[in-house]
Amino acid sequence: MLSMDALHYTKLEHRHRLAVWVAGRAYSRKGSGHTMAVAQALIENSGLSGISSPTDLPVPSGMDAFIHRQIESVIVAARAIPDHKHWKTGELQSLECTYGRAQKLVNMYLKSKIVCAEFPEYEDRVSALHPPLDDQLLSAIHLHRDTCPVETQALFKKQWAHARKLGTRWTKFNQQAYDAYILAIRCFLAGRPLWQIEYLWVPSEA
Repeated sequence: MLSMDALHYTKLEHRHRLAVWVAGRAYSRKGSGHTMAVAQALIENSGLSGISSPTDLPVPSGMDAFIHRQIESVIVAARAIPDHKHWKTGELQSLECTYGRAQKLVNMYLKSKIVCAEFPEYEDRVSALHPPLDDQLLSAIHLHRDTCPVETQALFKKQWAHARKLGTRWTKFNQQAYDAYILAIRCFLAGRPLWQIEYLWVPSEA
């Protein structure tokens, strides 16, 4: 039973619920045990749900370390999830929450709750938030890699090649691979907000 009635239902709670649904859908599309219920538990138990506005974010120079802490908190929270039956074999197994899968949950939640809200006075912090990495976005960047600004193209291609050597399947990313892709994306954008890389992301193809 919901403990919150209509009079106490705020826009913040509204954004939180939407962000849980969006992040949960993105996170739970593949993988045994990765359900919407698990996604919600990870968001709430990791403390991610406590990020309500850009005032809860660090200055841009501290954003990478901040995102890493959120991802690690989700991974830790996943260890407390009870064993589940494998969808195919029926055997009990623990939940596998890789760094790559955790980043998708964290970044989708923050994208929906913070990036897509209006906080113009904190645009520098919002602009430093990471985009969610998945197959559709990474494939689109690879396809359009020659459209990188001329002044950063050589460096971007070097960084992109290095990232791809570390892995191409986002669900299997470790921190090293993830960081390499974020570095390359930042170079591709040449100072523009990181969320703008998603101009290459097409919802109908996701």
